[in-house]
Amino acid sequence: MTKLLTETNTPAVEKKVLAAARKHFNQRKNIGVFFEHGQWWVLRENKIRFSETYSASDAEGFGTTNGFIFHLV
Repeated sequence: MTKLLTETNTPAVEKKVLAAARKHFNQRKNIGVFFEHGQWWVLRENKIRFSETYSASDAEGFGTTNGFIFHLV
């Protein structure tokens, strides 16, 4: 069975998730990723200075960015 990228904790996948999140949210600053509970998460500060956390999932099709989709939690 092949492991999903979002279940893989490596520096290479971290770079991919961060690049996709930056592109998806059109935001280069105040955005970061971290690996916890077996998956990647995105923490971003939006324009009103409110922190939001998103789970990152492998996906393809409408609404995805570079093979990922982000769900607000």
